[in-house]
Amino acid sequence: MLGKLSIRNAKRQAKDYIIYFITVVISVALMFSFNSIAISDDIAELSTYLEDFSKYITGISIVIIFIIAWLINYTMKFMLEKRSKEFGTYQILGLEKKYIANIFTLENIIIGILAFIIGNVLGVFLYQILTSIIMNLFNQPYEIGITFSFEAVVRTALFFFITFILVLLNCRRKIKKTKVYDLLYADKKNENNIIKNKKGNIIIFILSIILMVGALVIANVEIEKINANEKANNVLTAIIMLVIAIFLFYKGITSFLVKTYIDNKNKKYKNNNMFLYRNLTSKINTMTITISIIALMFTVIFIGGNVALLFNNLLNNEIEMGYPFEIMIGSSNNDFTKYKEYIREHSQVKDMYEYRIYYINNAGITNALKGTNFENSSSEPYQYVLSLTDYNRLREMLGADKLELQDNEIIVNTLKTLKKSFEEYKKENEFIQIANRNMKIKLIEYENIGQVGFNGQYYTIIVPDSLIKDIKQEDQVLRNENKELTNSGYVYKLVVQTEKTTSEEFYNGLYQLIDKENIPMTEILKGEKVEFTVEILKGSLQTKGLRLSQSRSYYTIISFLAFYLALIFIMATATLLAIQQLSDSEKYKYRYDLLKKLGMDKKQINRTIFKQLLFYFSIPMLIPVLIGIPTILLISQTVSSVVTIEEIIRNMGIIIVILTLVYGIYFMATYIQFNRNIE
Repeated sequence: MLGKLSIRNAKRQAKDYIIYFITVVISVALMFSFNSIAISDDIAELSTYLEDFSKYITGISIVIIFIIAWLINYTMKFMLEKRSKEFGTYQILGLEKKYIANIFTLENIIIGILAFIIGNVLGVFLYQILTSIIMNLFNQPYEIGITFSFEAVVRTALFFFITFILVLLNCRRKIKKTKVYDLLYADKKNENNIIKNKKGNIIIFILSIILMVGALVIANVEIEKINANEKANNVLTAIIMLVIAIFLFYKGITSFLVKTYIDNKNKKYKNNNMFLYRNLTSKINTMTITISIIALMFTVIFIGGNVALLFNNLLNNEIEMGYPFEIMIGSSNNDFTKYKEYIREHSQVKDMYEYRIYYINNAGITNALKGTNFENSSSEPYQYVLSLTDYNRLREMLGADKLELQDNEIIVNTLKTLKKSFEEYKKENEFIQIANRNMKIKLIEYENIGQVGFNGQYYTIIVPDSLIKDIKQEDQVLRNENKELTNSGYVYKLVVQTEKTTSEEFYNGLYQLIDKENIPMTEILKGEKVEFTVEILKGSLQTKGLRLSQSRSYYTIISFLAFYLALIFIMATATLLAIQQLSDSEKYKYRYDLLKKLGMDKKQINRTIFKQLLFYFSIPMLIPVLIGIPTILLISQTVSSVVTIEEIIRNMGIIIVILTLVYGIYFMATYIQFNRNIE
């Protein structure tokens, strides 16, 4: 009999809590698909940098377990409250509490198993879609087909059912401890312990603001340490302060606002405000805790989403700035024969060019780097020079137009993030001394020719060919006086454009051709003399294919983990609010029926419901915006040398639009269903 009753209740429960059921199904599907990706041989073989992908997925999944556990526990609590009269009636009819607990447990296990099965089926298709996206990122062919991983099912089952069973055991304990009276009148209860002292609320609110500001100040200090390559020790302290501040903020602000409005007689008795305010105060404790958790989740989503996009900008810009050519080789001699042979044999060459760069004494142009993230390079004693002919040839390979110079003109080619700094320098310093000549700065260009350690260091000076003879003499003097430039100054360059992107294997093969020298070294470790050798390269090698493989791997890891977290967090927060309001709609139905009897029409009731739901849904968005924006701006300081402020603002806009869209859909769905429940 209990089995039949449980099955009947399970069907009814699934219908009443369709949002919760769908959320659990999607959660299982996500867990299955990401676990499948973590153990996929196809993904692991894409790049050696994806070897630890499984560890990251597992670690994030453990975090998600706690989120889902909290969500399921919170939802089941409302299930118990919704069905409290039913369970109370069972007790009055003589059914023991353990049997009632068994009914509740069995019907939830039925729903859990059904959600698990459907979630795994959806996960199989979701895995194929996500795998196809990843393979496409690496330009690898992939055919979508039905594959099933038993290991992924076991992992998902382990994560899901341990969580589900623990929550059910907690609910069983609550059922056994609850009295019949509490079950019968659970929906009539208001919450206790409302903070009635406005001064206490003000103190809590001020304390939360102090903690927020303090956390941001500490974060700013830590960011400055990171920029200075120092160890940041207080990041965790700032995070803890921020979490505490969020809970105190909503505990103070919600109680304070509601109490203030209630004490304001002009607003209290205007229209239906008194009814609305009393509805809010009846749930003030749950509201503050719930809203605080939701706000914390949205803060994580907002900051995490922006960091993921910021990291993507960083990788893309770094490749764009540092790897304009498919293959870039630097050498201390001008014989590239063995490299050319290997390249022609193992790739389809589109274009190839040899040239050299020159060193000159600092002409003062490094002052443009002061006050930027590149200030450490402003004191370099030498600068990098490229002839106009070589520069135009490189531009031609990149598809850019040729430029012209007079005999007394130069061009400064720099990074796009430094263009503004050099233009300001140009306004104050129109001429600079190069090879004892007074040269005019004609243009500040930011074409990416590899001026990040290959053709210069953040910038390159382009001079007319007529000046190269004098520059050669200055270059030779500098190289004779500076052993560092002689040993590691790879002034001879070879750049190659290929028809297709090269691979990691191609890089490894080309790397073996670089001349190397083993230098014996001696160190004293723990009082003992230790001898070893250090391998010194006599050339440099960079390939876009290898860097793309690395960046795509990192991007794959970060973006998918951020995507995973964001989906779970958004579903958890929106579902939480939706379930809470829809569950309370049964309780509010009696109250809104009274309003109808008192003469309030349907339009006024709908407006009141809209205001009530809008308060619940909108107030959690305060902190994510107030804290999220300055936090993102602080974090962006670590990558401001590569990512522009325009890209940072665009990222924030993208995240805000996505959050608003998803949140708005849940809000409208809740509003429509709430109205139906009331009616």
